[in-house]
Amino acid sequence: MIVTLSKYELEALFRHEYSRSGGFQNFMKSLQDKVHLYLDEQDLERIQRYAFDYGAGGWEDQLKAIFQRHLGPNLGRTNEKPPTTAELDLK
Repeated sequence: MIVTLSKYELEALFRHEYSRSGGFQNFMKSLQDKVHLYLDEQDLERIQRYAFDYGAGGWEDQLKAIFQRHLGPNLGRTNEKPPTTAELDLK
């Protein structure tokens, strides 16, 4: 998938400097290194996973600011991940 980012989306992508330490930081630095973003299936999966599967931490807002216009409010995820057993126990 080829994505052309708006000025706002580029500013969100480059808002932070990443040191390549850790999975998310490494991923974001690799996106910053691309002039035109070609998102393969692995990139799309990682965007969705970092945005929705790890709880609060600000990643969701950052990824939505960058990709929501292209991928929609669920960042391309067509169905929500089923709740874990631990999540079901909390209900």
